Amino acid sequence: MNPEKIYFISRPSPTLGRAPIFGAGGGLFGLYKGKDYIASLQRKLKLAGINWIVESDNTEADIEKIIEQNIRLLVCAPGLRFQFYSNGFDKDNIIHLSMMDYVTNNVRPVINKVKEICNEKRT
Repeated sequence: MNPEKIYFISRPSPTLGRAPIFGAGGGLFGLYKGKDYIASLQRKLKLAGINWIVESDNTEADIEKIIEQNIRLLVCAPGLRFQFYSNGFDKDNIIHLSMMDYVTNNVRPVINKVKEICNEKRT
């Protein structure tokens, strides 16, 4: 069985007038903070015995491409609540991280949502 995928989105969706350099450093705390969060989340999933994969978004936050890839859960860095276009994706499966969760690598909100999704599949 193929593992489910979690996409970590750190840049806003493409829109008219968006400067190409916006978000080039990975948002508020830079690209490296996103990598740290992804590594922490993947480590915690493995420790919990949950067969899910965490990947950094490679679609430039293009929701149509994300949907095509059958991504199950989206995790958005702080500041993207109103800058990420999510039309067509199940809004219940999008987590907008708080500033504190992101900076401290608190993956508990994501782990709880993954467990909730896993429990839904069993019933």
